[in-house]
Amino acid sequence: MNKEILQIIKKAKGSLLDIGFVDSEILDAIDENDNIYTCFVLSNISLTGKRFNVTGRGKTKKINIKKIKKYFKKKTVDTIICNYNTVYQFRRSFIPSSVYINKGSLYIYGDKEQIEQLKLKYMRYTSDIHLTYYDNKAILKVNNEKTKNYFFKDFIYKISDFFVDSLDIITELILN
Repeated sequence: MNKEILQIIKKAKGSLLDIGFVDSEILDAIDENDNIYTCFVLSNISLTGKRFNVTGRGKTKKINIKKIKKYFKKKTVDTIICNYNTVYQFRRSFIPSSVYINKGSLYIYGDKEQIEQLKLKYMRYTSDIHLTYYDNKAILKVNNEKTKNYFFKDFIYKISDFFVDSLDIITELILN
């Protein structure tokens, strides 16, 4: 699976946002790519749940992943690569934020079932989505070049996601 992620990094151009991949092999591939002029690496090194270290241009800064929209401006990041397990607990706020800040491609790596559920949530914003399967894992590629998100649209999706998640919790409690 690392081979596919390395291929994605080798093809990347412009600015890159890496969330959850702190493997030395991947970081070396980012350094070797001359087409990437700005790279931000979000890693969950701190022990607090919501704060992530952002490394960019030699500086380290801690940000709240729920407020990633405030740190990056609208359509400023060309490529986003993230691990689903890292953004799982922030998925309700991460999905609209990733569409807001990304002007190129978004790649999410994770388990098949989780990625298929995530695909349905990204289908609200765009139909240009590709899903690639590898054994138990999958990579979701979302093309955000022509996507737009609106405040009311995002608000309605957050409310509906909240109710769906709460119904899932209630059904799990009833079944157990």
